[in-house]
Amino acid sequence: MFGDLFEEEYSTVSNNQYGKGKKLKTKALEPPAPREFTNLSGIRNQGGTCYLNSLLQTLHFTPEFREALFSLGPEELGLFEDKDKPDAKVRIIPLQLQRLFAQLLLLDQEAASTADLTDSFGWTSNEEMRQHDVQELNRILFSALETSLVGTSGHDLIYRLYHGTIVNQIVCKECKNVSERQEDFLDLTVAVKNVSGLEDALWNMYVEEEVFDCDNLYHCGTCDRLVKAAKSAKLRKLPPFLTVSLLRFNFDFVKCERYKETSCYTFPLRINLKPFCEQSELDDLEYIYMTSSQLLYTKVAATEAITMYILKMLIIWETGSFKRKKVNQM
Repeated sequence: MFGDLFEEEYSTVSNNQYGKGKKLKTKALEPPAPREFTNLSGIRNQGGTCYLNSLLQTLHFTPEFREALFSLGPEELGLFEDKDKPDAKVRIIPLQLQRLFAQLLLLDQEAASTADLTDSFGWTSNEEMRQHDVQELNRILFSALETSLVGTSGHDLIYRLYHGTIVNQIVCKECKNVSERQEDFLDLTVAVKNVSGLEDALWNMYVEEEVFDCDNLYHCGTCDRLVKAAKSAKLRKLPPFLTVSLLRFNFDFVKCERYKETSCYTFPLRINLKPFCEQSELDDLEYIYMTSSQLLYTKVAATEAITMYILKMLIIWETGSFKRKKVNQM
């Protein structure tokens, strides 16, 4: 679906592997409309790229991400004019992101185009007309950026801003031995079904314990037998920007079809994550995540859309809204 987004581009877009569906671009003859009274610039929809535009606006309005990207100069990323040279290493994706962010900040235009950026992804017109899952795009874009920025001063950009860790523990009730496994994450996926909101979902995931007893005992390596045990998970390391994906979609095994959870789901404008963390010695302010802005996609015509809430340090969006089967066929 996302073309060759995983691959670093060192040549022109015309060298991608697509034939059928490739678009021939024509430059607009009319000058772009100026910014309106808000003095803000939007991103033009290419047909079905509203989910991409929301993700890009999220990154653009994250100063730490934007400024770190701008700090990378041509000596590290290369120059656009050198992209056709056989020995030149031009990092197209971060350069196109820089150019787009600069247009959003500086040009007096109502909306910027993502055509050059999606070209660097290797997308065709068919892909730009389809709605897809913003969470998967976010992961793929971050992966592509990490690969592209290897060897530059921005090599740890994604890790530094979005990386966190979870620790899963099983405690033996007999000998108190603790079996521990740590997981890395760039976003958390939380349940929507049977919970009233984000705080309830986090409580179920990182406060409640799963007990192994009766017919579901745990084999303790130290005791070398089946014993009662308790399993729990905690957030070990919080990233500066925490992304939370809401699992709005489930599968009905009776009807053999996917359905969307439409029950009310609340999330606070200010949340304290201290109860969900392994360590609590830090200052309370270190655990507070605040809202800064919100973007909302609603249902348009017959097309399901993604709800995406952008919060300062906390990003919440629904996932699985579109053709996930197509995404998985990459």
